[in-house]
Amino acid sequence: MKTNDKHTNIQASKRDAVMTALAVEYKPEIDHDDLFNIEVDLGSSIARTDYRINSLQSKLDEVTRRKDKLSEQNGSRINTEKALMQSLEVLGNQLQRLDDLESKYNHSLEVLTIKRSALVDFYSKTLDKAYVPYSSKAKAPEKSAAQRQYALKWLEQNGHKIDPVIA
Repeated sequence: MKTNDKHTNIQASKRDAVMTALAVEYKPEIDHDDLFNIEVDLGSSIARTDYRINSLQSKLDEVTRRKDKLSEQNGSRINTEKALMQSLEVLGNQLQRLDDLESKYNHSLEVLTIKRSALVDFYSKTLDKAYVPYSSKAKAPEKSAAQRQYALKWLEQNGHKIDPVIA
């Protein structure tokens, strides 16, 4: 089987496989209406998948930069086929390896994107709400400073009423 056919078959069946696996994995929680644990676990899985997608995307960008740098070293933009035709075997082989790596990264990125989509769809179907990525919202510095000033003012006025911790 050709690589492209194999990749197409994997990508076509990935979504169904993930949805089936999630239905089996979370069946006890769904049956006993334990939606909180599903929400926490799926939210974590989606966040990890996002991290992997971002990491893979940065690797793909690096391969693209390396490929561009190699092709420009010849004085003009040259691709793998031109390099091999012009008897630049070393450059052609290097570009071929980078092309192969780029193809593998693209396939992995597509599979992860399909998996993420399935996770998000299962999340919204099971919990009846849209997935919203978690983000910790740090307090605004102005609010923290105001609270600090309020606490210091209170301590100044009432500090003598507090018993010392260490006698």
